[in-house]
Amino acid sequence: MERRLPPQYEGWQKHEAAFRRMTTPELVNEVQDGSPERRLAALSVIDLSEVDPGIIEDWIRNLPDAEANELAGAIPAQRPHATCADDLRWVEVARLGYERRRLPTFLVMLFSSLEAMDARGCPEAGKAWELIGDWLAELYDKLADAGEFEALDDISLFVFENYLDRQPIFLAFCDLLSRHERLALQVSTNPAQLLGDLPPDLQRTALIEAERGGGLSFLQAWEALNNY
Repeated sequence: MERRLPPQYEGWQKHEAAFRRMTTPELVNEVQDGSPERRLAALSVIDLSEVDPGIIEDWIRNLPDAEANELAGAIPAQRPHATCADDLRWVEVARLGYERRRLPTFLVMLFSSLEAMDARGCPEAGKAWELIGDWLAELYDKLADAGEFEALDDISLFVFENYLDRQPIFLAFCDLLSRHERLALQVSTNPAQLLGDLPPDLQRTALIEAERGGGLSFLQAWEALNNY
C-alpha cells in the first residue's frame, strides 16, 4: 500500500537507486541540506550504525514527521551480525525517538531491538526489559495526564497487544490498570483483546487490577473473557 506523504515528497523513490551508491557522509549531507524528497530518499537507504549519535539525536528533534518516521524505520533492529551493545544502543535511540515524536514506528523498533537482544542471548537483555517496563509506566502516566489519548492507544496496539508475555511489561501493565480508569474499563469490557493469549493466572491478575482501577468487576470481566 502506497504511503500518503505531503506533496513536497513526491518522486522521492526515483532517488533511491542512485543514493544506494553514496557513502554515509554523502547521505548525511543530503539529510542535512537536501530538498524534502531527497532527504526522505537518503533516510530510506542510510545505514544509521555509521552515523554519529549526536546527529541522529538532532534529526529526531528536528526532522518533519514524515522524515522522522523514515528515520525510525531505518533503525537497524535485528541485524544478524550486530552486537549486544549495538542492540542496546538502538533501544535507547528508539526510546528517545518515541519520547520526542510520539511516532509508533519508534515503539515498533524499540521492541524489535529488545527482541534482538533476547535472540542473541545478551546478558543485558533482562535489565533492558525491566528498564523499558519502568519507562513505559512513567510515560503512560505522563501521556494520560496530558490527554494524549492517541499515543495511549498506540501503546495498547503496539506494546500491550504483543508483549504482555514479557514479565516487566506485564507488571507495568498491571500497575497501570490499577491506576488508570480508562485503561481498566477498556480491558475489563473487552478482556479478550489484550488478555486472550495469556495463561489463566495472568488473566486473573490483570482483571483483579482492572477492577481495582475502576473497571468492571472481576466476575463480570472473567465471565466475558471465558465466554468469548
